[in-house]
Amino acid sequence: MQEIINMLELIIADTANREQLVRDFQKRIGNNLFIAPEAATNIFDDLAYTMENYEPDEEVREEDASLYGDDRLIKEIERALSKLKKAK
Repeated sequence: MQEIINMLELIIADTANREQLVRDFQKRIGNNLFIAPEAATNIFDDLAYTMENYEPDEEVREEDASLYGDDRLIKEIERALSKLKKAK
């Protein structure tokens, strides 16, 4: 589970590779390539689903109101990390 948390922290920190890191996270969660308690798994699943609407390109976001950028992505990750701490 710590490896997944590290992935989330890297998504926040590594702005140059953020889009690819998000997709890597989603793939890993979608393929259940980790071991974690059920509560954490649910949090990761919810976050991966929410990330479907992440779009780093502002012009693309302007065409679809359901898409969001970096600021919301970071807030969603921070929210998930906070939930994980409370679930322990």
